[in-house]
Amino acid sequence: MKKSPLFVIFTTVLIDLVGFGMIIPLVSIYGRHYGASGWELALLGAIFSLMQFLFAPFWGNLSDRFGRRPILLVSLAGSTVSYFTFGLAPSFAWLFASRAFAGGFAANISAAQAYIADITTPQDRAKGMGLIGAAFGIGFTLGPPLGGIASHWLGLGAPGIIAGTLCGLNLILAYFRLPESLSLEIRQSITGRRSLCPVAPRTMKAAFAHPVLWLLLLVYALWTFAFSTVEQTISLLLQAKFVLSTEEAGLKTGLVLMWAGILSAVIQGGLIRKLVPEYGERKLLLAGLLMNALGFGLFPFGPTYGSYYALIILVSGGSALLSPSLSAMISRSAEASEQGAVMGLSQGLASLARALGPFCGLLVFAVDMRYPFLIAGVTCLALLFWSMNRITLRS
Repeated sequence: MKKSPLFVIFTTVLIDLVGFGMIIPLVSIYGRHYGASGWELALLGAIFSLMQFLFAPFWGNLSDRFGRRPILLVSLAGSTVSYFTFGLAPSFAWLFASRAFAGGFAANISAAQAYIADITTPQDRAKGMGLIGAAFGIGFTLGPPLGGIASHWLGLGAPGIIAGTLCGLNLILAYFRLPESLSLEIRQSITGRRSLCPVAPRTMKAAFAHPVLWLLLLVYALWTFAFSTVEQTISLLLQAKFVLSTEEAGLKTGLVLMWAGILSAVIQGGLIRKLVPEYGERKLLLAGLLMNALGFGLFPFGPTYGSYYALIILVSGGSALLSPSLSAMISRSAEASEQGAVMGLSQGLASLARALGPFCGLLVFAVDMRYPFLIAGVTCLALLFWSMNRITLRS
């Protein structure tokens, strides 16, 4: 297993996501620490994903033409620079710039998904995508508590410095250990016949003409909007409900997300392999939407800090069922020569949703801290009923 390309891509994504997990729960409370207004917080929460929306299809398109390996290496290099900038930021403006730069180079997940599509059969695609989910789970098991502990004991800049160091080491390891997955024949067949336009209009037009793919992309984008609406408000919710300092809020949020990451890693790293053959991807998608609708709707009403360890089970468990199933369904609907472009398109649309989600969530949080979670719950409930009617078993 240690010599398998799947293992190498898993460890590459895992190390990167540990660094990402250290940073993401702290973004909004760091912005508030630097005196950001409600609008500035909303923009800070949105800028990473807005930049990712603009550039993810471009990087995915490039990975189809020149291979997955160089795009992953470029992405890791950009992430390294952005983390160090985040850690050394002396003001809100530098904090904002670090998140914008990070979003522009955030091509690692779509390239990793395309990498897995290159080396797995359609029948094993969901299992392979589950490894990405497991990396997310472990990354969010280790990252948030490490970030919270580092900021609490070593200062606000420590999480960014540590994340940058990890990402830099990951870049070196990937350079020596990560082989190319896309065959030379496929790359040569694509070179010269595809536009490098960041929005990839050819891919988008073909995707939305597909009888099933456009439905799956829409569900993925709207679910991502719901999830990201609450993603950066959890720390603010806990801080407001339990009157915590910036350092305490970061630590307590990190511990809750650590538990969420453990659940996600167990489900996506192991259980999903047994659940997909037994129930199929469509049923797991519907079950995930139902769990998320309940989890998001109940989240703002937790009576004690300890209750959030129970509520996060619905959020993390539902997402762990939904994400690899949906990614596999999207991948299986695309041709072998379009995997990078389609996965880049899906990540680009999801990034647009992640830009709109935090912007909406952080704005309405200023009105009532329950609103982001209720919006997310209602969105997932609507997607559940819509998916039951529109996404059939042939998907």
